[in-house]
Amino acid sequence: MDRETKTLLASIGIGLAILWLFKPKKNSSTTEEEVIVDKYQEPKVVADDDKKLKDDAVVGLQAMRSAINDGVNVRELDKLKNMILQENGIKIMINKKTKKLRAMEKNGSIIAEEE
Repeated sequence: MDRETKTLLASIGIGLAILWLFKPKKNSSTTEEEVIVDKYQEPKVVADDDKKLKDDAVVGLQAMRSAINDGVNVRELDKLKNMILQENGIKIMINKKTKKLRAMEKNGSIIAEEE
């Protein structure tokens, strides 16, 4: 054999050895069917009612915070709270310890809070 043939065979051998070393390892705990099922599941979608409620809560919190920052008097803040409660069914409360706003449903479950 001439030198070029030896170099070609050595290159092919080294390439195959590298491919064999870096081939993916088979995991015995998961089968291919489980991987395919997990891979192609449809994404979780939030219900439209929950999304609308959270969006309304965030908008209400932003409105209250901007009114507080603008220095609106307490009577006007109460009117704004009542308007948000009537239109969206969301109570806006101020945490007395942290001075942060909290949006709650009528039954008392927390929807959104300021960070």
